Amino acid sequence: MPAIQKDLESGGARLMSSLKPSEVDPSLRRRAGLLLLLCVGAMVSAASVLTPPLTAHPPLFRVRSANFDRSVARNKAVVMCMHDGVVPMGLSLVRELRCLGNHELVQVYHCFQDELSAKSREMLLEADPRLEIVDVCSDLFETGALDEETARHFRSWWIKPLALYHTDAREVILLDVDDLFMRDPAVLRTTDGYKQTGTTFFYDRVIAGQEFFNHRMDNNISYLKHVLHNFDYASIGVREGYEPSEHLKQSYAYRDETAHEQDSSVVVVDKSRSGQAMQALWWLITKERFKESFSYGDKEAFWLAFELAKQEYFFSPWGVSVIDSSTNDDLLTHNDSLCGSIAHFMPVEDQNPEFLYVNGKALLDPFAEGLTSHHTATTNVLYNTNPTHISPRQKRAPNGETKTDFQDGWPNECLRGFGATPLPENFAPQLLRRRMFYMGARMGVPSALQACYPFNG
Repeated sequence: MPAIQKDLESGGARLMSSLKPSEVDPSLRRRAGLLLLLCVGAMVSAASVLTPPLTAHPPLFRVRSANFDRSVARNKAVVMCMHDGVVPMGLSLVRELRCLGNHELVQVYHCFQDELSAKSREMLLEADPRLEIVDVCSDLFETGALDEETARHFRSWWIKPLALYHTDAREVILLDVDDLFMRDPAVLRTTDGYKQTGTTFFYDRVIAGQEFFNHRMDNNISYLKHVLHNFDYASIGVREGYEPSEHLKQSYAYRDETAHEQDSSVVVVDKSRSGQAMQALWWLITKERFKESFSYGDKEAFWLAFELAKQEYFFSPWGVSVIDSSTNDDLLTHNDSLCGSIAHFMPVEDQNPEFLYVNGKALLDPFAEGLTSHHTATTNVLYNTNPTHISPRQKRAPNGETKTDFQDGWPNECLRGFGATPLPENFAPQLLRRRMFYMGARMGVPSALQACYPFNG
C-alpha cells in the first residue's frame, strides 16, 4: 500500500492514497513524546497539578489526506466522534453541513487505531479535503497524559468531552453524528448568549429521580450539592468556596427535580473564554466519573465543568422539544403528546420560533436500535418514516398530562401535554437529502454524496 507522507511542520501524518494508519518510527514517537512532556512540565503550575494543561500542540496522531486543504482556518472547528459503526452516518452529516454552507475544519475523533478501520478512514478523508482524523487516546497515551487502561474507557460517549478538551481549535462546535440541521449550526456563534459567555448548551427532558447528579450522598444531599461544597477549587486555580451560579440556583437540577439537565447532542464552546473549565472537565472525565456516576453518559460533564470553574455559561432559554413518531402513531393516539426524537429551537428570545435541529438516529437508520434489540424496542424509537409535527417552543418544564383519551404507558421520550405544531415545509426535503447521503455512504456509492439535491418542499 502507498506510504504515508510525514507532515513535519504539523506533527501529523498525511495519507497519500490508501489512507492506512500512521506508522511513525517508534524512536521518533518517543523523542516527540518526550519533548512534549518536557514542554508540559514547564507549563504546569502548583494550582493545576490535577490536570495537564490544555493541548497547545498538534497531536502526534492526526491523519489527513494528501489533498488536505491547508488554507482552512484552525481557530474554528466542527468536532465529531466516530467509530466504524457510525462512519456512514457521520459522513452524511459532514456532507449535510457542507450543503448548508459550513466550510470549517472538521475533526473526527476516535479512541485508538482499531476504532476506525483503514476503509473508514479512506471513506472519510476522500470525501472532504477539510477533514482530519484524530486518535486522541493514542496521543494522550503516548504523551503520558493517560495510561492505557484509563484511555480505553473513552471508547464510549465519554470521548466527546475528551475531544473538546483535546482539540487545538479555539471555537468548537461538538456534534453527535445523528444530528440533522435545518441551517448551519455555526449560526449559534451569533447569538447573544454565545457572545456573552462563549458557550451554548441545550436542555434535556425534565425526568425526576434520585440518579446521576441527583443521587444521595452519605449526608443525604445530592451529589451535585456535595461536589459543589467539597471540590478542590484551588487544584484548578479558582477561588475556594461554595458559590453556585445564579443560573444553577434557578435550575431543576439544583432543586432536585430532575436527574437530567443537559442534552449534549450539540455543545458550543469558545475555549479561549472558558477560564479553568477545561481543567475541571479533565478532572470530571478522567478522575471523578470513575468514583461517582454523576451523569447518564457524558452529557452533564460540560455545564458541570463550567460550574466548578465558576465560569459563566449559557443554556438555551427554551426547553427541549420532540418531533412526532410516525411509527408510534403519535398524532392519531395522543396528538398533544409527541414521543419521537429530541429537537431544539434557536436559543434566542424572539417572536419567531426557529426550529434548528433534531437529534434522531431513528430518522436515518432503519434499524436504529440495532438488529438484536429491534423486536423488543418500543415503537416510538423505531424508524421514523415521515414525521410531520414538533412540540412547540416553550420554556423548560416537567411533563404534564394529555387531554386525549390515551391511557396506556408513556415511554421516557414522550413530552406529555406539550402540544404539537407542524414542522417547516423544508424539513421533509432536507431529511430526504440526508437519507440519500447516509444510504450512499452505507452502500459504498460515493457519487451519492457529491450533490446537494435541491428538492422542493
